[in-house]
Amino acid sequence: MRTACVPLSADAERRLDTDSCLPGDLYEVMLSDATVDLLFDSGFLTTLNTRFGLLFDQYEDESITRPEQLQYARALLRDLQLGRKCQSIDPLDIAFGLALEKMTGIYFQL
Repeated sequence: MRTACVPLSADAERRLDTDSCLPGDLYEVMLSDATVDLLFDSGFLTTLNTRFGLLFDQYEDESITRPEQLQYARALLRDLQLGRKCQSIDPLDIAFGLALEKMTGIYFQL
């Protein structure tokens, strides 16, 4: 199981970096093992790794913080129509939208 979280402000993002978040700082999405497997099996995470030099795997935390990367990842998520295969993808789509809106990032943690 993984967590994807989006800081809802720049201050919240700084607190996340120091592990001192306050209640209401984060939008969090719990990703089941089946959902994580779907993200890998569909090529979503592998494509992000290749395109942006990231290291999504089963053992590493990773983040996407640049607006162009967030936009690309959200578009890829929608293009792959992963939401049709697994409803737990919808909150992840919302998370990408919030990260863009709040100008923060999305952080994946084990």
